[in-house]
Amino acid sequence: MVQSVTLKYTPSQQDYAQAIRLFMMKRTANRISLGFLVIAFAIVVLSISTQATPITIFELIWLLFPPLFIIYIIIIQPNRMAKQAMTNEHLAAETTWEVSDSGVQISTSFDSALFEWDALARLITNKDYYLLLFKKNKNTFRFLPQRSFTSAEDQDSFLQLMTSHLSK
Repeated sequence: MVQSVTLKYTPSQQDYAQAIRLFMMKRTANRISLGFLVIAFAIVVLSISTQATPITIFELIWLLFPPLFIIYIIIIQPNRMAKQAMTNEHLAAETTWEVSDSGVQISTSFDSALFEWDALARLITNKDYYLLLFKKNKNTFRFLPQRSFTSAEDQDSFLQLMTSHLSK
């Protein structure tokens, strides 16, 4: 069994933007909202295409709202939040993750926090990031760029620890 894995990285504005984007797209509420918007958009497009009358202001609004909302959720909001995060020296500092049987210790030069396994919900992955989600506050996550791993063995050990403790 793996004892612990220690990983270090310095977050960038791009890290924050991509991690926030990933988090927003994985949230069920956002997916449901986007689904409703796509349906509303399809209904408006179908309605406009089958009628001979000019487009009403209501139809125009519903024609523009879904694409603009998607642009806001995927591009504008994550970039705005990432820019804001980089102005906070606590969030821009080099970060160390130590993952062990006792939990996930996340430290910077400003503070340190131990997140015990009972407080952690799940790990979301994509090709560039790991997002660690919490049980109590579903709007909170911590991210770990995959570039933090210095070897494939470290990454395997990290995933082994995460899998063994988060699946309990």
